[in-house]
Amino acid sequence: MKTALKIIGIVIILLVVIAIAVPFLVNVNSFRPEIESTLSGALGRQVKVGNLSLSILSGSLGADQLSIADDPKFSNAPFITAKSLKVGVEVMPLIFSKQLNVTHIKIDQPEITLLRNPAGVWNFSSLGNQAAQSKKAESSSSTANLTVARLDLTDGKISMGSIPAKRKPTVYDKVNISMRNFSFANAFP
Repeated sequence: MKTALKIIGIVIILLVVIAIAVPFLVNVNSFRPEIESTLSGALGRQVKVGNLSLSILSGSLGADQLSIADDPKFSNAPFITAKSLKVGVEVMPLIFSKQLNVTHIKIDQPEITLLRNPAGVWNFSSLGNQAAQSKKAESSSSTANLTVARLDLTDGKISMGSIPAKRKPTVYDKVNISMRNFSFANAFP
């Protein structure tokens, strides 16, 4: 009985050591072009992410910098920039059934620029439109079915203005936003 407990203990320790070592052995930054391409396709805008990090124990992927381009009809400056991005996933379904279950997305210190044209159209209204139209042509898609349990924006700065600029933009600082059950396919609270 004691040898069985020792074997189980050694296996558990070995699994923990492997879980700690995997992020050091796998170069997560090699996936950056694929991640940027996938996000750019889903949003219909160019997306850039900085240095990537992986944590198996917490089940999360992080990026140092995030930049999402604005609609070229509105501005050449980024629509959103952020200091860091952290995406949490359920590890077991991902490993065993290749099913992506996003538990949370946290964007730290985002700077978001919201612009409205004279026709009353906002620069965020085209976000994901190209992807949505191509998804309708296909019968189903994993990004269309993506649901995020929690989406948090912390310590953000939101600038609201119009084009052409008639006055100085309104700026909201230290903004924190939290959304639950965020989905591209369904209404969410």
